[in-house]
Amino acid sequence: MTASLAPAARPGPRTIPLLFLVAALAVLGGALFIEHGLGIKPCILCLYQRIAPAVAAGLAALALIPRVPPMGARVLVALIGVAFAANMVLAGYHVGVEQHWWAGTDQCGGPAAAPPNLSTDLSDLRASLDAPEIVPCDAVAWSLFGVSLAGYNVLMSLGLAVLALWTVRQPACWRVR
Repeated sequence: MTASLAPAARPGPRTIPLLFLVAALAVLGGALFIEHGLGIKPCILCLYQRIAPAVAAGLAALALIPRVPPMGARVLVALIGVAFAANMVLAGYHVGVEQHWWAGTDQCGGPAAAPPNLSTDLSDLRASLDAPEIVPCDAVAWSLFGVSLAGYNVLMSLGLAVLALWTVRQPACWRVR
């Protein structure tokens, strides 16, 4: 027995991409607020986790173009689901790095993150000032109820991926009224 939406309650074929556009922009806005508003510096894995919502926003915007047929919008929403599923895997990897289950990449605070040698040479001082600050990926900068931002990203990405892939399988959501 499948539940069907009443005709008045059914979203149109442009409603779903619009919801994913809003969700993706909210995720990106939240990341920027955490970085710039709260002053929590992102590690390289945090920055990589911004790619999927940016891709999802672009795909959702494409799906909203009036000339895109409902089937095309449906395919774009499926790709949004794939992007969020990939982001869930990346965020899960990040959680593993935070929990020290495995090592992060070299950009996560490997040898390049070691403190510079103390030197009195002016060129060494300039080089250390010009070097970008490396935020270690295994340090949890913020958590709530013992779950880090990467952990919440796993949950959020999982939810959005499942929602996208579920809506793609709902023919009633893609019918033009």
